[in-house]
Amino acid sequence: MKKRILGIHHITSIVGNVQENVNFYRDVLGLRLVKRTVNFDDPRVYHLYFGDKNARPGTIITFFPYEDAGEGRIGDGQVGVTSYLIPVGAIEIWKERLNEFNIEYRDSSRFGEKSIEFTDPHGLVIELVEREEGDKNYWTIDDITPELAIKGFAGAVFYSRFPELTAEIMEDLLGFERIGEEGDFIRFKSYADIGNTIDIKTASSGKGRNNVGTGSTLNPFTSEKREAYYSK
Repeated sequence: MKKRILGIHHITSIVGNVQENVNFYRDVLGLRLVKRTVNFDDPRVYHLYFGDKNARPGTIITFFPYEDAGEGRIGDGQVGVTSYLIPVGAIEIWKERLNEFNIEYRDSSRFGEKSIEFTDPHGLVIELVEREEGDKNYWTIDDITPELAIKGFAGAVFYSRFPELTAEIMEDLLGFERIGEEGDFIRFKSYADIGNTIDIKTASSGKGRNNVGTGSTLNPFTSEKREAYYSK
């Protein structure tokens, strides 16, 4: 029997100043700073992990902060947008919170879902997407209650130079289901309740350059990995 990918386990990105990174993901978005370690390939650099209260698969985003690195370019071959899941009805209060921190955003909609889009301090593009799926996150900070808190990943947007080849990999190798097309996007869905959608952008965004402000790695996981996690 062919194995199917359950969903997104974690996403890793490259950022700049470490304190700016912590201030944004912990203090603005309300994620838990789960762990601080080092990049084992380059121990001079931190490796920071953020997620929900229980650090569940499908909620973890990690960062390599390179203080003096140059600016990257989001393009083909990269994660173009990281999408986070919020409860239905929470989006207007999130707009108020972003206004409090002077963070500009824009309203968006894709495949019938309401969302807002903005960037973090180092240029990573983020969406907050309203969706019924996913358990509440009981890690609270300031006025972010479980009724508002980010549940985990909604999914991600892939930028690809060869979108149809990428689509074949999504279906034939990873076991995602192709569920629709809208504008410049093809949507694929797995059977997890979070981190379960991948949108492939069919129009080229040009060549990407890995550096500060780019999503470098998206890591999937199987049902076996999830069972191993919950049996700990």
